Amino acid sequence: MDGYEKIKKISSSFRQINHLYFSLLRSNSENSDITVMQFYVLSALAQQPDLSLGELADRLYTGNSTMSGVVDRLVKAGLVTRERSVNDRRLLVMRLTPLGKDKKKEMKKKFLDRLSGLADLPDEKVDQLLEIHQEILDRICIQGDGSKDV
Repeated sequence: MDGYEKIKKISSSFRQINHLYFSLLRSNSENSDITVMQFYVLSALAQQPDLSLGELADRLYTGNSTMSGVVDRLVKAGLVTRERSVNDRRLLVMRLTPLGKDKKKEMKKKFLDRLSGLADLPDEKVDQLLEIHQEILDRICIQGDGSKDV
């Protein structure tokens, strides 16, 4: 197989996995009355509370105006609060409400249950897959702009 064929096969494989992954996420979100982006915001705030709007936007690779609308809807739904930062009173930070924490846990459990078949993969194969993914990321970053912020 020549280099071009390898690239096509690898790209096709990633597209198929990506499509299935996001289809599952979308389905999970639709059944929970919240969008995929809103789920990502809940997950980000669960990992690191007190993020500003800009930090959330950067972390989720979206613009501030898009993130502002997403956060507005989460605040209206009672899943997120906006509060003044204790470190910088000029800054608003986001935090999950108890309802937001529950919604995030519920959605994460449903999503992981849908992916439960992956738990049966042998550890060696998972390690090999992750090593190959990292190698692909490294090769793409080296050929691109040199950025490792992926």
